[in-house]
Amino acid sequence: MDHPIPADLKARFPDFATVADAIVQAALSEAALQIGDDWASEADARLGRLLLAAHVLTLDGQGSGAEAAAAAAGGFRRMRSGALELERPDTADAGPGALDSTGYGRRFLELMRRNVPAVTVV
Repeated sequence: MDHPIPADLKARFPDFATVADAIVQAALSEAALQIGDDWASEADARLGRLLLAAHVLTLDGQGSGAEAAAAAAGGFRRMRSGALELERPDTADAGPGALDSTGYGRRFLELMRRNVPAVTVV
């Protein structure tokens, strides 16, 4: 299975270009723990690892994106700058690290639903 390296993540998501390779590698290693050989396609598994690592980095406040900046500042519920006002839905019930808390995580969820079958317990 293809295991992306920090340069791959930085090329795909330039917001992380200035993050140290060791930090990016740690996020990629964490993502690899959740994405195994059971995914439908190797290309989806690779993209999944990149998206999940980007999600983790964002939650850690790494990178230059707005979501990472908000996470580094402790998160926000409502933010106003001039005429622009942003409000996030309350994700407190979702728990820390909830995949729907970043754009990368939401994209990963879509990809995961396509590749990991739902489990039915009888």
